[in-house]
Amino acid sequence: MNLRASILDVETTGLDNRTDEVVELGIVLFEFDRFTGQVLGIVEEYSALRDPGRPIPPGATLAHGITDADVRGRRLDDEKVRSLLGRSTLLIAHNVRFDRGFIERLYPESRRMAWLCSMDGVAWRRKGFPSKGLQELLRAHNFTAGAAHRALDDARNTLRLLSQAQHDGTTYLSELLAGLR
Repeated sequence: MNLRASILDVETTGLDNRTDEVVELGIVLFEFDRFTGQVLGIVEEYSALRDPGRPIPPGATLAHGITDADVRGRRLDDEKVRSLLGRSTLLIAHNVRFDRGFIERLYPESRRMAWLCSMDGVAWRRKGFPSKGLQELLRAHNFTAGAAHRALDDARNTLRLLSQAQHDGTTYLSELLAGLR
């Protein structure tokens, strides 16, 4: 049975998902086999910048490279985001504790959805990886990461990582989905 999920990633003005603001959102809607955890393909992608209504702190710009000039007057396409969320059986983020609060504040309907964390829902350390960080995991799998800390690149790379077969032939996505059962 095939299902759809969305991987979401945000770039923000800071680390507090109660007071800081989203400056970029990336979403990858994909289809997967519910039983095998095999990724069957990307259905749709979305990425946009968002004016947070206040200056982006220099430390945040240093992390993601997004400037006030980049986001000035920019908005998310709420209809598009809601459409992607509505076609998703579940939502995935590489650090749910971070991304989820930002997404739920912008799109309260996502509070009713199942969320999985690809950082904590896979036993990365037990598998011998010294870090659960996305960039480190990508390097350990010999993936070229693209632009680190840019929302759509991070969402795509999370999907790429979850699609990877383990030594026993199962995907990391399969292990992550086991958290739903």
